[in-house]
Amino acid sequence: MKNPTKILVIDDDRNLLLVLAETLRREGWYQVMTAENGKRGIQLAEKSLPHLIICDLMMPPPNGLDVLKILSQNPMTASIPFIFLTARAGEKDKLNGMDLGADDYITKPFSKDELLTRVHVLLRRKEITERTERHNSEEEINILRIELHAIMEKYAANHDDLAEAMAQALFLRDGVTEKHARRAIELCQQLAHALGLDETLINDIRLGALLHDIGKIGIPDAILLKEGGLTNEERKVMMSHPTLGKIILQPLGLSPVVLDMAYYHHERWDGGGYPEGLAGENIPLTARILAVVDVWDTLTSNRPYREAWDKEKAIAYLKEHSGGQFDPYIVEKILGIIQ
Repeated sequence: MKNPTKILVIDDDRNLLLVLAETLRREGWYQVMTAENGKRGIQLAEKSLPHLIICDLMMPPPNGLDVLKILSQNPMTASIPFIFLTARAGEKDKLNGMDLGADDYITKPFSKDELLTRVHVLLRRKEITERTERHNSEEEINILRIELHAIMEKYAANHDDLAEAMAQALFLRDGVTEKHARRAIELCQQLAHALGLDETLINDIRLGALLHDIGKIGIPDAILLKEGGLTNEERKVMMSHPTLGKIILQPLGLSPVVLDMAYYHHERWDGGGYPEGLAGENIPLTARILAVVDVWDTLTSNRPYREAWDKEKAIAYLKEHSGGQFDPYIVEKILGIIQ
């Protein structure tokens, strides 16, 4: 049985909140959650990950724009379709909302038919986009899996040749990803030595660093190679690459270390990462190592959408996010290497 579509409604007008919720519930297939203020709405959105959010614009702080801004900065909620409900729909408000990622506006007073039509259109658009991207990704993943199986059979006896052949299969489309992965190998290896890890594990870490972004083979070129910033929907697709990487690598019989690094390298020490929302030492050590290296190299390298940060600025970022985004002990060790 298909799970119900979850809709979160946020409004400080309790009467209107009840009317909205009841209107949506009567449709039969919507599970409606309500919040009477922006703070509670943010908490519910981050906990429940609804399929759609309807939010009043004019509320006591945090108002609708504040709610949208906060949710758009969280990778887990950034791509949720967002409708503003407002009695004030000036062009400046609309532009501010659209800049932050709002998908639509409904002006009070509204009709039931208008509300349901706009909700249905946004949810349908989201469904079609996800289905198309999923279909395209599955085709590319199946092709890559066949290639990797052949590579495993050919180079099974030689670890270095196996890694290089796998890398070549991955990096045909994206030279930026290739250079990033090769730099990550070197710094992960240095960190592993600084942590006193044994050579067998370090060999696995090298392969994991090389292949950690292999899931990007399932990301459409229009998103992977885009030179500007990503939209909310595009960001959600890009965030699927750890899961795709695990799907690709799991049948190949590689070390669990390699799978952990591909799947968990976007987790955060404070639990705010993805795809599982793990926290602290529940995140595998090798993925915690890669998480710091991955961000360091991304910040200090030129990207299609921005120039590289200087070393001092990137170091300041690591220090600022130590204990939040990153394992503080790993940050301490990498600073001893890069400073």
